[in-house]
Amino acid sequence: MKKVPAIIITITITILLLFLTIFLAGGGHGTFLPAKLFYPFSMISAGFKDEIGTFEIIMAVIQIPVYGFIISMKKSNWIYSIIGLHILAVVICLMTSTEAFS
Repeated sequence: MKKVPAIIITITITILLLFLTIFLAGGGHGTFLPAKLFYPFSMISAGFKDEIGTFEIIMAVIQIPVYGFIISMKKSNWIYSIIGLHILAVVICLMTSTEAFS
């Protein structure tokens, strides 16, 4: 069986999570919880401006492929660092509420 490159897997995951997140956000009338859980760095940045702009969208699109790239470097401690930073960012994102993304 042929091995699928990690970049293809991470791009597929990114596309699926982005569609799910956008669908559940409902054009601003739904919930932003999935966005805060999957893309906390983008949502922290968006919280400062009270809008999700181009920069935040680009951050969300490249976040998971960057995680995949770092993990594929096979440095065992890095995976724990990524998980720790992501969890920390999620906690910060959930603890800070803005009027636009509550």
